[in-house]
Amino acid sequence: MARRELIQYIDDLDGTPLDSTDHQVVRFSFRGKNYILDLSQENAEKFEQVLEPYIANASIDHSTVVAPRKRSSANPNAAEARDRNRKIRQWARENGMDVADRGALPKHIIEKYESAN
Repeated sequence: MARRELIQYIDDLDGTPLDSTDHQVVRFSFRGKNYILDLSQENAEKFEQVLEPYIANASIDHSTVVAPRKRSSANPNAAEARDRNRKIRQWARENGMDVADRGALPKHIIEKYESAN
């Protein structure tokens, strides 16, 4: 069975249906809130014309740019866990067990390692 879904955009200002060639997404911020409008080309141009004198006299606020967060390990013992897993993998291979280079170690291999060491 075939299925077809259609998305119909409606001009948020005057409520008229928009076709894909006339649909404009307008994003703007005001007083710390972000807004999105679906507008016709004509209404998008009107919106720009209304804002034009304000934008011409405003300055860009660069402080709103958020710096990317540095990635850090959530677990301070992660380095120790990696080292332990590396040792378990090495021990398992030396003892003829098949173990992947990455991913979770099977419980039975960890148990054998712990009982041997």
